[in-house]
Amino acid sequence: MELAACHLDLSDATRDLGAALAQARDAGTSVYCLGYWGEFIGLPETVDWVRRAIEACGRHGVPMVNGSAGWLVQEPRLWDRDWRKNGSAMATDEDYAVVAAAYRGLADEAAAVGVRIGIEVHPNTVHDTVPAAARLLSLIDRRNVTVTLDPANAVPLAPDDPAELALLGGGPTYFHLKNCLAREGVADFTVDAANGVVDNYRWLAALLAAGTCPAVAVEYCGAGDPHPRLSAARRYLDDTLALLTGRPAGRGPQ
Repeated sequence: MELAACHLDLSDATRDLGAALAQARDAGTSVYCLGYWGEFIGLPETVDWVRRAIEACGRHGVPMVNGSAGWLVQEPRLWDRDWRKNGSAMATDEDYAVVAAAYRGLADEAAAVGVRIGIEVHPNTVHDTVPAAARLLSLIDRRNVTVTLDPANAVPLAPDDPAELALLGGGPTYFHLKNCLAREGVADFTVDAANGVVDNYRWLAALLAAGTCPAVAVEYCGAGDPHPRLSAARRYLDDTLALLTGRPAGRGPQ
């Protein structure tokens, strides 16, 4: 599972992550990565928030952190009105340089403790599309930094195109499986993974062909009870992997 950082007290992330891992073991599961959030352009002190998450993962053997830290919006109060006006659409070369420098320092610290950093394709950030995230990845230039693909986050900004995977240069990645409807520059996430405008079959096929994605996170962040949507998404993932690999459903790559 991917554990959201909001469940931890970052003043003692190592303690809280240890408690979460114990709960996960009791439930018969494990934590693949820990989420993080930062705002490196406007709130440089948030670099330390990400550092604490990395340190906690290194201490407990969690191999990855994932999140976003390149937040950039024209009007903070209207962040949810039209994502097309924010993030990479308004970012300058200096904005990219600031975010890249912060990630570069964190990547060196993360490498020392065996942790990989995922930068999620996320609205209202300088890495809000795959091309924008690939640009940032090139500026960071660290082997333990990767892009977390989340097509539903990007599709209100650009056409859905799994061929963009090639922009990442064949490096390892991570994938969030969900879907959405695009409505005037924002996403409506209250849909099942099999519905919406993102062709997740084509994305999963591209990822399997590339052999660069060791894990997929099934995600739901729309309205209502998430459990039926997540259960349906897991069935969709199993069925799709079965179609793509020829293996019985539920026995394909995880």
